[in-house]
Amino acid sequence: MQIIKYILLITIFSLSAGIGLIISKMYENRVLELKEFKNILNIIKTKIKFTYEPLAEIFKQISKDGKTEIEKIFGKMASQLEYTQVREVWENCIQEADISIKQTDKNVIKKLGNLLGQTDVEGQVSEIEVTQKFLDMQIEEAEEEKKKNQKMYKTLGIVFGLVFVIILI
Repeated sequence: MQIIKYILLITIFSLSAGIGLIISKMYENRVLELKEFKNILNIIKTKIKFTYEPLAEIFKQISKDGKTEIEKIFGKMASQLEYTQVREVWENCIQEADISIKQTDKNVIKKLGNLLGQTDVEGQVSEIEVTQKFLDMQIEEAEEEKKKNQKMYKTLGIVFGLVFVIILI
């Protein structure tokens, strides 16, 4: 009977600590995903400016590895561009993406879809640059939140686990 009790206590502690780690990992993922979006926008800007490739081709090239969730988003965009306008595809894929960025981050990225493929090369490049500047601000904010909250959630998970264990003993 004692063994079952200790197994349950260890399980409760592990689950609580694990939940704290999962929540803290979301802050780290947000920073990484915003930086990845910024890098991808730089690739898109360069290809639009110098190679004049269609957006579907650019998105296919970005998604060719498909390792990260963001690359998968661009793969989905590339496949849907044959049937729908860029703006709709861009907004839908960004909104439906299962990634760690906040809704405000998604809104900044979605605004780019309004002009992507709709204006001349210089208009698209300037809109990408504006979006990159907004992403820089979002990255700074995300890094501050990460510094502030990541350690706190890890610690809270462990502390709550210990509290439950102590109460149940």
